[in-house]
Amino acid sequence: MNKDNIISKLINIQLDLSKKLNLVKLEKNIRDFKLIIGIDLTFIKEQNIDKGIVCFAILKNNIKNIKIEYKYLKEEVKFPYIPGFLAFREFPLIEKLFYNIKVLYTKELKNKEILFFIDGHGISHPRSLGIASHFGVKLNQISIGIAKRKLFGYYDQKEIQEQKITKLYKDKDKTKQLGYVLNTKLISNRKILGSYELFISPGNNIDCDSSLNLFLQMVKTYNLVITELAHKYLANLRKNILNIK
Repeated sequence: MNKDNIISKLINIQLDLSKKLNLVKLEKNIRDFKLIIGIDLTFIKEQNIDKGIVCFAILKNNIKNIKIEYKYLKEEVKFPYIPGFLAFREFPLIEKLFYNIKVLYTKELKNKEILFFIDGHGISHPRSLGIASHFGVKLNQISIGIAKRKLFGYYDQKEIQEQKITKLYKDKDKTKQLGYVLNTKLISNRKILGSYELFISPGNNIDCDSSLNLFLQMVKTYNLVITELAHKYLANLRKNILNIK
């Protein structure tokens, strides 16, 4: 199968999955979740083999005694890097680690008491199926994307500078909202995940406003961004694996 045929097949898979999106208002606040999990990945070459490492930063949601645990998985990755189709490279690792922890949190997963924040896009994607949406649809979980750079859509640059927050739309005609763009100065005096702008978009089983509200509640309640913790853990792990000083 040539590259064009492969891309066409991947597009059709994304379009089919996007039809299963459930973008609904979520009547929950951050403390209603038993666990908050941040997911990030990194990729390395080890003994000339491409490998991916996925990390789950798991916040056990007890306001009196915040506890964060980390789980990770390293495996060979065979799917190439193709912009717009990163989920096909990343999801198999995420899925495997998800099922590894499922035995520990079966009840919480069944009752939708776990909130997943994923480093990447949700519906703010050309086919409404970034990694957060891909994950949310395939595993039927509540998921939110937190991305560092715009992949797709339109937002008002002036508004983000003046008001520190603005809506992200599919196009300049504002025909469909895809999420929010947040200037990190609204919540911090520093870059977050190496960026002064974050793109918050629903993955699945949640809508745009609920995604933003839960993100802001997480920051206010716990003074952290859970995907940033996963990112930092991976950065240290990567250094140790590659013996970087």
